[in-house]
Amino acid sequence: MGFLTKYGSAWGAIPMTAGSVFWVAPSASYTVDGKAYSASDNNDGLSPERAFVTLSAAVSASTANAGDVICLLPGAHTTASALAVSKAGLTFIGLPYGPEDTGYSVQAIPQVSITGTGAIGIAVTAANVTFVNIKFIPVTQFQAVTFTTAAHSLRFKHCMIDMQTAVGHANTKGICATGATQAPRDLRFQGCYIKAGVATTSAGYAIDVGASPQWLIERCMVYHDGAVASAVAWSVAIKVNDNANGILRDNDFIAANLALAGVTKFVEAVAMTGTSTVQAIRNTSSVNTGGLLLDDFAAGDVDLCNNYVSTVAGGTGGTLIVATT
Repeated sequence: MGFLTKYGSAWGAIPMTAGSVFWVAPSASYTVDGKAYSASDNNDGLSPERAFVTLSAAVSASTANAGDVICLLPGAHTTASALAVSKAGLTFIGLPYGPEDTGYSVQAIPQVSITGTGAIGIAVTAANVTFVNIKFIPVTQFQAVTFTTAAHSLRFKHCMIDMQTAVGHANTKGICATGATQAPRDLRFQGCYIKAGVATTSAGYAIDVGASPQWLIERCMVYHDGAVASAVAWSVAIKVNDNANGILRDNDFIAANLALAGVTKFVEAVAMTGTSTVQAIRNTSSVNTGGLLLDDFAAGDVDLCNNYVSTVAGGTGGTLIVATT
């Protein structure tokens, strides 16, 4: 449970929970309130002064469906192998994070990051898992986070998907279903920041929703960094598979420098032969150097409402969607 700090606030109050709050430091030595401490998986993890040193220890200590929260202290956290999140109902929060961050607008870049060590970072196979205010960095040719059909109500809020730090490769991917037929219900990305821009070879998908029958990508920013020298075009930012049904609402898709290659396809459908519908509502796209906001959806698979593509000095800005027949 949470306890009062000297400032009168309560650890564990964000979110309010009746479960345990476990603390994880990014390294064996860390600082809280100006004092140095030693993190260890032999600690109980129940206080900022007695933090675990690995995420796996916090997951192991937690209880499924009890409202347990895992708080990550600021810094770069790593996983020695794929962190197996197989307990339902866990919430991971990167600090600092406060009550003012309760909306869905895009926030500042998180001060907590998670990356794998030569492998997948996190593998989610349980329902009702939430990640808040965390930067996910994939390892080259691996995924930052994977999920299966069992990961119903998987949510990412105010997170960042960093597709720029790793060396560009088609198999370097962000948060992805383990296969095209994986279909968790109520998959959500809200207020997230997705950034790419690498030289030589394009990164892979930042998000692959699999065949989720209920997915939502809302108030996110997808940004291709035009400040990277010799940046190549990002092939596809978001992938939607057959039988997926979802909502793409109030997002900004930006290719930042028209002098460089932009994004070929912001949202791509793959093999859409079944019953699928995407509601695309109030999304905006930059000129994007000739790329597309939506591509390869079967005719009738997308409902468009108030989506816009930018123009150059009042000229033609580009094509909003190209659908298959």
